[in-house]
Amino acid sequence: MAITTEIFTQSPLMLENGKPVDWYVNEQVEKGVWRIQLIPAEIVGLPRDITIFRAARKTNFISQVWHGDADTFCPPIWSDLAIGSGACGLGCRSCFLMLTHRVRRDPMRHLLYDNMNDFEQSVEKWLRDPKRRRVETLGIGIDRSDSLLYEGVMPYVRTLAPIFANEKINNKKIKMVLLTKTKNIHYLEDIPEYMRKLVVVSFSLSPEGIADLWEGKYPDTGERISPSIYTRLKAAVMAQNMGFEVRVRLDPILTPTGWIVQYQELVEMVRKMGLNFSRWTLGTYREKNAQLDSWRKRWGLLPMEYEIDHNDLVKDGTHKHLNVEQRRRIYSTIMELIQEQFPKATVGLCKETHQIRREMNLCNSCCNCLI
Repeated sequence: MAITTEIFTQSPLMLENGKPVDWYVNEQVEKGVWRIQLIPAEIVGLPRDITIFRAARKTNFISQVWHGDADTFCPPIWSDLAIGSGACGLGCRSCFLMLTHRVRRDPMRHLLYDNMNDFEQSVEKWLRDPKRRRVETLGIGIDRSDSLLYEGVMPYVRTLAPIFANEKINNKKIKMVLLTKTKNIHYLEDIPEYMRKLVVVSFSLSPEGIADLWEGKYPDTGERISPSIYTRLKAAVMAQNMGFEVRVRLDPILTPTGWIVQYQELVEMVRKMGLNFSRWTLGTYREKNAQLDSWRKRWGLLPMEYEIDHNDLVKDGTHKHLNVEQRRRIYSTIMELIQEQFPKATVGLCKETHQIRREMNLCNSCCNCLI
């Protein structure tokens, strides 16, 4: 189906300086730096069409940033392909990407880069680097986009799979890692079976009721933007049956009334559907910057339906976290639920402190982004 263009109009919220919050992004369109497009709902697998910006990225196609510090475990051996910029467009109300550019990116209108040839050349050069180690991985926009939301528009995964499968280019057999909240696994059917062993497909999941508290919703109706959790689990089954390694990321874990039962039901559903995630990565709610909710308000996103008392968050390593005792209790509970259904499950923690990792006996490198 053809992708049409349309200028997106809304009632912009105002900044302190009197400008509308979307002044910068609209200026980029007016200057011709960015092109605006409307993508049909069936292509992105969402309830409604989605509006995005498209542009050519000029530099830094692959990003490698150390996300840890002396207290926080996050090894600097994974890189990310910068296929997009800003929040991915699913409108998640606690998305840290709202802070990466603030006024320069609209969280509901993702900036998607489309100079595919430059990205291909950059990936090939990166893989050929003699200093590259087999333990390294390359994420496909896992910290900058959604790996599969726009695969029907810009086929990054399908384009790069042959490069990763080329032994002359990728003689270390480095893997690409995907992370998605979508159901768009059908796009990967085009990848030949022998190439799939170097592609890891990770799903961001929560119990349905938990996802409703923080994932994006349309402001006019309150309908969730992202696919249902059951739909995502069916996509995970499809990916597993196609021969991809599948993983799950439960992050952020929230604890409203009845949360334990909700997570128990999710884990039981995973088992009943025949899924065998190669690893489970857990993370509790955390923030790097107290301005996150302020920018959510400025952009007109609905508030989270789970109240966070920001005064209770404590600086611990790279982030402000729940206190140590709360995190310890949450991780212990979730791990027990997982191990009841999957006794041999591999569990890791995302951007957690060495203290917590030691106390939970999870001093491993089995988080989502690593091999």
